[in-house]
Amino acid sequence: MLFEVVRFYRVNRSLNNCSHIIKLFDFAIDGRIRNTYIDTSRIEAMWFRALLGSWLFVFLALFGWLAIHKSSEPTILGRYSVAHFALLMGVAALVIVSLLAQATFFYGRLHKVRREIMLVLSSILVSLIMVEVAIRVFDPLGISYFRESSRYQLDLIPDPILVYKHAPGLQRIYQRVSVSINELGLRDRDLEKKKKGELRILLLGDSVTFGWGVPVETTFGRKLETLLTSKLGHPVRTVNSGVGGYNTVQEQAFLKTYIDVIEPDTVILLYIRNDIELNEPPFDPWSQLALQGKTPPEVIRILVGKSWLYRLGVFALKYSRPRGLTSLDKNTRGLRESMNALSSIATLCLERNVRFVVFFYPGGRDVSTPNRESLSSVALLSEISSIGNRYGFPVVDIGTWWGQVEMRSITNSTIDPHPNKRGHDILAVGMADFLLAHGLIRRTEPDAR
Repeated sequence: MLFEVVRFYRVNRSLNNCSHIIKLFDFAIDGRIRNTYIDTSRIEAMWFRALLGSWLFVFLALFGWLAIHKSSEPTILGRYSVAHFALLMGVAALVIVSLLAQATFFYGRLHKVRREIMLVLSSILVSLIMVEVAIRVFDPLGISYFRESSRYQLDLIPDPILVYKHAPGLQRIYQRVSVSINELGLRDRDLEKKKKGELRILLLGDSVTFGWGVPVETTFGRKLETLLTSKLGHPVRTVNSGVGGYNTVQEQAFLKTYIDVIEPDTVILLYIRNDIELNEPPFDPWSQLALQGKTPPEVIRILVGKSWLYRLGVFALKYSRPRGLTSLDKNTRGLRESMNALSSIATLCLERNVRFVVFFYPGGRDVSTPNRESLSSVALLSEISSIGNRYGFPVVDIGTWWGQVEMRSITNSTIDPHPNKRGHDILAVGMADFLLAHGLIRRTEPDAR
């Protein structure tokens, strides 16, 4: 009996010792966890303060960079342009916010919600990246137009007479469309010697004449060639000299340089509203993309402009604003030079006994009926028509050809306003009908020159 009591006491004491050990072990684990939690919190706090400090450093550096730069056309404080000053004030506001975030009062409040702040910022960043990727993959509204047109510009080469032109023999794909350039730098077949009985039409113009975004066989030039050949019963050859961005001065220079090589019987000029814009040498599109020598706003614009999401936002903002009627400044250099070049084209055609006609294409997104009636379009058309009356060539407003057609159905995309296959068909039919109806095309076979 005594033996059993002693044994029970020993077992019970052993159990009590185990219980104490377990309690000590649990305490040690709890302490380690608490220490780990405290260390983690300290690390998080350290990283959060470092993050706020790094943003402050970035904004201060950006502010200093903007502040020391002087704009080329200063209007504020004799140093900054309006855009530059607005950007400077925006960065200054960010610097002030970053400084306030370092203050004890504000930092304490921010520190309490630091995880929520990091979660929100991370979510925004991931969302922007996902949207950017989705836009590049699915290309809604045709945003790739900006990238493709930039590629096209970089493939052009300088020219002492034309400012720039296509590189002869160039083979490229733009907007998923194959483009081949002949030995004259034209998007056309190789130019052969003019055959007996062949009627040759030279097409002057820019990217619309070039046929941006459509196969060469579906451009209005090729369609016009087919229509006239079938109606006249003898060979008709169109020569497409369209180059993206060309203005009237460049088109006049091309005609003067190549009229004896091409030997046209008729010259068609597709006049676009932006033909009054200047294109001056030297031509160096790569310098437009380089950051060296750029103002801070230009550098930021170039870097941010690489985002398709940004481009979509700019497009939406620009074309969602109501555009009122605008007037045409007749004293601008671009308009004067364009009208002088148009007069030179008419004079050259008269001297060479070549028929000449101008088709006025409102251009861009102004081909729709409401915008076509803007004061600037009417005034520009009036200027062209007055020169046409003086030199005896017809000027045709093709805006009326669209009728009640929904504009999106005849353009490449919402963003790319160039005519698609259907748009080129309408242009070709309208041109053919006008040329035949007004005797601007010889119905008999012309003599070979």
